[in-house]
Amino acid sequence: MEIKTYNSEQLNDLIRSDEFRRMSVIPISTHRAISHIHNPRADKDDILMIIAYDNNEMIGYLGVLADRIYNISGEALKCGWLSCMWVNPALRGKGIAKQLLSTAFRTWNDHILVTEFTPEAKGLYDRSGNFNDLRVNDGLRCYMRFNLHEVLPKKNEKYKRYIPFLHMADMIANVPVDLKLRYFLPLEYSTLKFEEVRRLYSDVNDYILSKSDNSFERRDTTDLNWIIEYPWLMESTSTEESRRYHFSSVSDRFQNVFVKMIKAGKIVGFIHLTIRDNHLKVPYAFFEKENTRDLIEYIYDLMLTQKINMLTVFHPDLVKFFNSNSTPFIYKRPIKRHYIITKALDAHFSDREKLIIQDGDADCAFT
Repeated sequence: MEIKTYNSEQLNDLIRSDEFRRMSVIPISTHRAISHIHNPRADKDDILMIIAYDNNEMIGYLGVLADRIYNISGEALKCGWLSCMWVNPALRGKGIAKQLLSTAFRTWNDHILVTEFTPEAKGLYDRSGNFNDLRVNDGLRCYMRFNLHEVLPKKNEKYKRYIPFLHMADMIANVPVDLKLRYFLPLEYSTLKFEEVRRLYSDVNDYILSKSDNSFERRDTTDLNWIIEYPWLMESTSTEESRRYHFSSVSDRFQNVFVKMIKAGKIVGFIHLTIRDNHLKVPYAFFEKENTRDLIEYIYDLMLTQKINMLTVFHPDLVKFFNSNSTPFIYKRPIKRHYIITKALDAHFSDREKLIIQDGDADCAFT
């Protein structure tokens, strides 16, 4: 077995090569690779992809998102987030994933973090003996309408055959729900204006930075503009390339929405939303607490007008509001997001409880 590593220049050469076009399984989609290459936090020598080969055939890969995180003292620390891992199913149990992970440790000086991992991957990370728990963030998944035909097949492929029946059941169950929602009228924004924008400039940057004390990643407008300009998901049905990639690369609907909250001509909040099919997420939210209700009303209004069935949120102020007030949701369930960090990197985070980790940190804003 041979392990090859790829920096941004080498990754660019790979996705443009005949080798890439011939692969029955590809290690990354073209547009996701281009996003990594344009990452403003990536240096030219950062290793972004690790591939295991056997007789020149790819048998496994591991992707890394280059990043920079900050501790409470404001110290900037170069790091990589493990972003995706795949091993040929016929060869699992032969130590391929372990060697990919060991290469990531070596090339990133043991400065590695992970979130959104499967139980199988967590077992691998635990066996490495190299990780500590960083944080478990509490969130909510809120359902405005029944959508079992979308949720269940993603949890278990056996439900795909029942999608037409699930869709019919959802339609029937949603008749009284739609009648209720028809009479749900969000409050008027008497003093606040919500302005959607396609690009962020210094006014938003100044506001975000003013709200970034104790922020784990301290994203600024350069980072956010990169996220919206180089998405990992493209609005499309299945393509020849997406069928060769084992992670998400296309979606029927995917939108990034940047919203400025303005009061008396002054920015008093900024939110980054993503809409994937009928699912709304809040990767980043910076706002004054007294404007929480107005922001909630905007979210309700957006879900109603865009016919969005589901909301996922981790921002503590938003989670607290949804748990403490009546809502138009038919069901809310608690969810958690677990973050782990290598011991070498964890040594810099003695006061971790004060850290603010937003929903979009790591690679979560892209999907």
